[in-house]
Amino acid sequence: MDVSVENPGGLTRRMKVAIPAARVTEAVEAKVRRVGQHAKIPGFRPGKVPFKVLYQRYGDGARQEVVSELVQSAFPEALEQAQLKPAGQPELDLDEVAPGEPLEFTASFDVYPEIELVGLDAISVEQPSAEVTDADVGKTVERIREQNKAFVDAEREARDDDQVTVDYVGRIDGEEFAGGTGEDVNIILGEQRFLPDLERALVGRTAAEQFDVDVTFPDDYGSEDVAGKTATFSVTVKSVQEPELPELDAEFLEQLGIEEGGVDTLKERIRESLEQEKDNAIDNKVKMQVLDELHKANPIEVPQSLVGQEIERMRKETMARLPEHMQNDEEQARQLIPDESLQESAERRVALGLLISEVIKEFGLELDNDRVEAKMDEVAADYGDQADAVKQYYRSNAELMQGLQAMVMEEQVVEALLEKASVTEKQVTMDELLNNDGDDE
Repeated sequence: MDVSVENPGGLTRRMKVAIPAARVTEAVEAKVRRVGQHAKIPGFRPGKVPFKVLYQRYGDGARQEVVSELVQSAFPEALEQAQLKPAGQPELDLDEVAPGEPLEFTASFDVYPEIELVGLDAISVEQPSAEVTDADVGKTVERIREQNKAFVDAEREARDDDQVTVDYVGRIDGEEFAGGTGEDVNIILGEQRFLPDLERALVGRTAAEQFDVDVTFPDDYGSEDVAGKTATFSVTVKSVQEPELPELDAEFLEQLGIEEGGVDTLKERIRESLEQEKDNAIDNKVKMQVLDELHKANPIEVPQSLVGQEIERMRKETMARLPEHMQNDEEQARQLIPDESLQESAERRVALGLLISEVIKEFGLELDNDRVEAKMDEVAADYGDQADAVKQYYRSNAELMQGLQAMVMEEQVVEALLEKASVTEKQVTMDELLNNDGDDE
């Protein structure tokens, strides 16, 4: 078998394979003979049909099957002969096969980059250190009250944080348009989740007030029919309500699952939760620094075929968080989340995956199955009485188990790299650690 390899650039390889005509002919004739053992042809007894007759009748079909089979078997042979390891599925281009001629095909694919890790001794990490204070607990109590607030009628003009309920009809050039009408629509002023011009026009309004307001849609608005256009909305304010936080009384505490101990028990549970959040946040920030340093010290070219697969995986992850009716619309998914928006993150994920694999080999790391079990227990604990069922579900689902194992293996890699890294401690507040101050890292 003749094999030649071209490198059109980067990690792409184009491998041309020629299977000798004799091998093709032998395989075709063997298949025809197997078919002939059970063929029923008028004038001949089964198994006694002359080969020439069988070939005339079954030769073309046998050749098509043989070509597919030979390509499937010859591709891994050719890879081994060329000493190549493809990343992702190849694109196959098959030449037309004539009787008595070699079978030729071309396989295009990416290969894995050659990696020689450097800079592992130069990794520098700033490990945050924080203390859960009474003030942090108090902030969380207020946050819980805010999350459980109610809205009550306010006999005054609307202002920020109020909930205003409206009916509206929008018109462009005097004509109503799709999606421009709403009834009993609740808008919380200041959240900026509605059309900005309309939301601003509601400030200072009172219940039962009617008014018109011009609203300009952004150029990148989701509907092309109205994007960049100005519409006039006729608005009726049906109610103005102000937020009212719940009292920390027995009834509210019972809603939170606190039956004994009152506010002290609530604060104790919050402190425990914050301690867990703190530990997780520190681990995550350290892990991200270690992996960023590993990536920065070892910039590698990544196979675009793997990047494409990662983009699809990331898109599915994002779509899974959208309303159910949108999750299975692939065309809409590509419009909402184009490849370009995921390219950089996908390349980083692929690069880190390859680098982590190299660290595993270099350090001789083996998966700690006890830690996998502990991680599973940790996940299942959040499901209370259903914990055992959750663990059984994980064990029966290969994909979930692989994800859990990958998580543990990544932790082991980070720990191995930290042993060589320079680590300094930095004192921070819980708000800084958890980014509750509004600053994104």
